Amino acid sequence: MEEKIKIYIPKSVNDILLKDMERFEIFKKDGSLNKNEFYNTLIMNYYEQYQERQSKLFGFIQETVLSNTGCSEALGNEVSAQIVRFTDTMNFQLDDQRSDITIYMKPTARSSATIDFIESYYIRNMTLSAYFRNMFASYSLLPQDRRERIIFKSNFDLIEQAIQNDRKIYFITTNKNSPHIASPYSICNSKEELFNYLLADYNSFPFSFRMGRIRNVTVLNEPRQFTERNISIFEKMTVYGPQFSYEVSNPTNEIVVELTERGKKMYRSMYLHRPQYIKVEGDRYYFECSIQQAYQYFSRFGRNAMVISPKSLAGDLHKFHAMASKAYNRQAKGDRDENSKKKGA
Repeated sequence: MEEKIKIYIPKSVNDILLKDMERFEIFKKDGSLNKNEFYNTLIMNYYEQYQERQSKLFGFIQETVLSNTGCSEALGNEVSAQIVRFTDTMNFQLDDQRSDITIYMKPTARSSATIDFIESYYIRNMTLSAYFRNMFASYSLLPQDRRERIIFKSNFDLIEQAIQNDRKIYFITTNKNSPHIASPYSICNSKEELFNYLLADYNSFPFSFRMGRIRNVTVLNEPRQFTERNISIFEKMTVYGPQFSYEVSNPTNEIVVELTERGKKMYRSMYLHRPQYIKVEGDRYYFECSIQQAYQYFSRFGRNAMVISPKSLAGDLHKFHAMASKAYNRQAKGDRDENSKKKGA
């Protein structure tokens, strides 16, 4: 199959696909989104999972229809198939029935055989375009971290194979093209279900690599190696957030933050990157998260969060807010000077 395939998808589905291309850094050499590569990858990596889901859904609906209506098996099958075809796009169609977007996908050398197989084996009483419309809608309903697993399926499979077989891996990353040889510990997602991370021992240090930035994975015939210290750090990263690194010199450093009443309300409501406290004594909250996570989270609290320890973190936050204060003071002074000139004129 060489001709382009025209697919009509709801605008909200198209928006998710475009955002995923950007989030997962699927770009051409000129920096523009590589839409065709993304569409083909999605199809190749998702069609089996999608078809399994469709088959289970069909079986459930078919059993319900036949046992409750008394219709013939042929009619029950047809009704069930129609319901399944409608299910994937139902959530989107209710909102934007008149806002379909037309996209074009050209099969690649890697995807042609898969698309031919889908057309020959799975398409029943519908067009290939309609099948892909439903598949893309189904993909868009999944959480972002699961969608990332689909787009980078081969890397996930290879790394999980290496972990199962207790082997090291070789890979490069998109932000640093230098090769890495590491002992993979686990793959886990962020608490916000946004991205997946590889926790690995790299040069005897605990590292986290975003899975979407890993390329050219090769499983090596070398056993994994971990220190007890790094295993302890990996366990903390799994609990608190794999995207935050720990200071190897003192990974169990206790963090104490004193919150105002407003700060307590902010802590309850601000979910993104929020560390879980281990105990509370009055206004003081105790954490065992990484210093990086505490800095990123509590820097948004201003005067409503005062770091008691460690002093290094308190100093870094003081410097952050002092620099912001100086910048705003300069801006305010410039505004006052400009207003004075206007009045003088």
